[in-house]
Amino acid sequence: MNRLPASLRYLAPKEQLSYLLAIIVISYQLIVGLYDLFYLYEVTFALLHWVFMAALIYFTLHYIKHKKIHYSAYGVLDTSSLYFIALLYLNDFALSSYFFPILLPIDSYLILSFKESTRFILLHYAAVTLVSLYGYLVLGVDSAAFAFIPVKVYLFIVVFVILFGMVYHLTISENYQMLFDANQKKALALSEIHHRIKNNLHVVSSMLSINKFGADQQALNSVVLGSTARIEAISLIHKLLYRQKDFASIDFESYVDELSSYIFHYSDQPISLEKEIDPLQFSIKTMQHLGIILAELLTNSVKYAFSQTTAPKITISLKEDGGLLHFIYQDNGIGCDITKLNHKNALGLAFIKASTEYLKGELYIACDAGLRYEIRLDPLLKTQRF
Repeated sequence: MNRLPASLRYLAPKEQLSYLLAIIVISYQLIVGLYDLFYLYEVTFALLHWVFMAALIYFTLHYIKHKKIHYSAYGVLDTSSLYFIALLYLNDFALSSYFFPILLPIDSYLILSFKESTRFILLHYAAVTLVSLYGYLVLGVDSAAFAFIPVKVYLFIVVFVILFGMVYHLTISENYQMLFDANQKKALALSEIHHRIKNNLHVVSSMLSINKFGADQQALNSVVLGSTARIEAISLIHKLLYRQKDFASIDFESYVDELSSYIFHYSDQPISLEKEIDPLQFSIKTMQHLGIILAELLTNSVKYAFSQTTAPKITISLKEDGGLLHFIYQDNGIGCDITKLNHKNALGLAFIKASTEYLKGELYIACDAGLRYEIRLDPLLKTQRF
């Protein structure tokens, strides 16, 4: 589903199937028309195929623009009926030509309601019958299609198609529509929830930022920056979910890009970011804890790491290797004092350790040539749904 164009990705499956069938039939008519014209030299058949193709293109584009399902559906079905009847006539009512009109009623049941499709089917078969009688009685065409057994088989197929439509609409179609409508309402409600959470967290973050810029104490500024970063780390999850309309997972690299861009605004000097991230996605709960870890590390670097660094750089890596996920965060700042870092009042490190413990990971810290954090995680996290 994700490989579909954005304009088709969130359509109902039935509508996606209709577009796919339209593309296939249009392409088929183009190829058959070329074959009839340049290989069989049948100009009449080629023109018939291309006129039918043009009608399909027109009604498809009309629906895309105006979303008038009945106009487009009846246009396609009526044009198709005329097309199949014309093929019957031009093929001298060959027995094989009667196979194609059978497909059309099945399509009508998939598009229209039971009442509308039954009405169309009766009119369609009435037209096929009248044209067949004209060929048999007036033109005197001698075709195997007019023999007793083919006619009996054809009537049986017609009855079967109508019964199929009844079963489809009374069971599958109505239940499908009820489930689809319910899912649409749930998706809309969930999308609205994510949107409101994101907005509310953004308001809180903005209020803290206002307090920060109005304060004189450096310590207060540092606390406010840490708080806004933590709030933004959670808010960003809901922002990405609302944007991508996929409530199951979040792309880690996209999350890193947006969170780092937000926190870097608080830096007095430009910071370069290098990434070595595999294309991995995580559930909401997992991403919340990864976001908390990432927000603490980025904030710590912005506040303390680069006071003596001329070219600040942060490297973030997340790769699967040796049966584990290896998350590595490193900056080229002044390093750290392990003793102070493990001080009981180091709230940021406490958040990192708590989130790592929740994810059942192992944390390793090094302070040589800057600060380096490595967290080893279970690769099942990339597919788990909490």
